[in-house]
Amino acid sequence: MKINYKLFLCIACILIVGCKKDSEPDPVLNSDLQETILSDISNHVVLATYNELRAKGVSLETMVGNFVASPTTGGLVSCRQAWKDMRQEWELSEGFLYGPVSYLDIDPSIDTWPVNFSSLDSLLASSVVIDSAGMESLEFSLKGFHPLEYMLFGLDGNKSVTDFTARQFEYCQALAQYLKSQSEKVYHTWNPDVTGNYLFEINHPGQSNSVYSSRRAVFVEIVNALVGICDEVANGKIEEPLVNQDPSLEESPYSGNSIVDFTNNLKSVENIYFGKYSGDHFGLNELVRAYNTSLDNRIQQQLTVSIVSLQAITMPFGEAIIQIPLQLQQVQANINALKETLEQELLPLVQLHGE
Repeated sequence: MKINYKLFLCIACILIVGCKKDSEPDPVLNSDLQETILSDISNHVVLATYNELRAKGVSLETMVGNFVASPTTGGLVSCRQAWKDMRQEWELSEGFLYGPVSYLDIDPSIDTWPVNFSSLDSLLASSVVIDSAGMESLEFSLKGFHPLEYMLFGLDGNKSVTDFTARQFEYCQALAQYLKSQSEKVYHTWNPDVTGNYLFEINHPGQSNSVYSSRRAVFVEIVNALVGICDEVANGKIEEPLVNQDPSLEESPYSGNSIVDFTNNLKSVENIYFGKYSGDHFGLNELVRAYNTSLDNRIQQQLTVSIVSLQAITMPFGEAIIQIPLQLQQVQANINALKETLEQELLPLVQLHGE
């Protein structure tokens, strides 16, 4: 049989090139991939989440305003649900607490806990005008989600319409207005239609006066934020109340929303990793899969295990720390395993392969 050596060499070359591309992605394609990932994460996860947060802020302000104008049990129920709806979007944003939400102090101004009851009682007993403008001068623990949570739900979650004072109505309305204004502020700092928006910084690193020197620096920021929220959930939000056996250290105790909060924090990690908040888009997993499929599989598995183990806690968190501490310790271990993988393996990968 006569061998066609030219054909043989052509096939061999194709196979060699194909193998090389499997292990070493084409630099041009890799550059395009990184650009797409950053564009999808910033537009379809970050901006989309903040846009929904803004919409839920408007709804919350409307519900609280209606309730204050005409207090009814049904109105109070609607306010509580509106609080939970906005709270969900905020917790889904905690996987990317960088940029304006950090340097403008939006995070501490709307999500500091626990409530300082001594200061709160003094405020309500005073004659100081409580309105949305006056909220700026208050300490962090007196504005944002948690004082409004306390106002709407009460200490045991069973506050009734008749328990509200005129001063509390005033305070509730100011808190809801403040939350709406802060949600609008963070959205507009990312809005591509606004000059100097942070979306531009994420997608155009390395330019003159840019926040980020390179795409690599952006990826490092993104991954560090994921590490940070995993650490906060496992070693702050869960750890402190659990170790101290103190329900007063719980993040959202009055609404019984803490487990939902923690779960949404991890879903924010999931959304960034898969780029999936508003439809299916490119996330970090596309970059990881291009270089290390086993790492991608492990991160996916650890994310699933962490979220499922949290959702398996069916009682309020304040009760769980007393009744099922070992189960909560396992949840912590799951989240810390994810955190360690993100920190020790994903972070070096983007440092190595980011442009």
